[in-house]
Amino acid sequence: MYKLIIITVLMVSIPLFTQDCGKYKKQIDSLMVEFNTIKDKMCDPTIDRDRYDDLNSIYSATWTEIVDAQKQQKKCLEGQKKTAKVVVEPKKVNSPLPSVLGVKWSSTRIQIKELLRKNSDIKLMETDDGILEYHNGSYLGYKVEKWQFSFVDKKLYACQIVLKNEADLTVFKMYEKVSKDMIAKYGQPSYEKNKFPSSYKSDSIKLTAIKNGSVAIYNKWLFKNDDVVRIGINENGSVLVTYLIDKLYKKVK
Repeated sequence: MYKLIIITVLMVSIPLFTQDCGKYKKQIDSLMVEFNTIKDKMCDPTIDRDRYDDLNSIYSATWTEIVDAQKQQKKCLEGQKKTAKVVVEPKKVNSPLPSVLGVKWSSTRIQIKELLRKNSDIKLMETDDGILEYHNGSYLGYKVEKWQFSFVDKKLYACQIVLKNEADLTVFKMYEKVSKDMIAKYGQPSYEKNKFPSSYKSDSIKLTAIKNGSVAIYNKWLFKNDDVVRIGINENGSVLVTYLIDKLYKKVK
């Protein structure tokens, strides 16, 4: 009997996604039947030398066809797996960033003090040049602890509003309540993060996580020019609302 070198065929199992790529599987299956039939004939101990050489030529040619078909199948499937990257734009409020206490964005410190001097509901506190702070007043019907106006290049770019905690509400219930009022005013947030890990059972654990910076919860709205309104809970355990002009904020960073 003549020595026979058997070529092991490694069939790659690839899921078929469309009929176009399926044609290669059919072709490979058909060639494999032919390939194995030739292999069996070559193993016949009674075969003569000339017949063996003929079968061996067919055997090699068939194997080459199988390899080519497998390459085409792989290329076809890889082409189907490629997906276009879709960029999902966040929902935006189709209006400029609202003012706070009637103050125009990019106003100077002097302009704001002059405007708010007439507002008897709030009280000016002495602060440094970077922040202008007022106490008292109200925001969406909630009592305010302080308003902090921040500047860059002597222009107003942000206002942070710290709300007073209410005795009959936990800070989380108050956060939810104010968030609902803001949703009624501005629509659904562009971004939101309002879930804690399931292991955080008590409010005290949740508040500790916020204070140490390991967890943040917030709702955020984007306005024209990517300006922002955001509500969250600060490290002192109070509800914090922030208004921010993105273009000027980038100068701070």
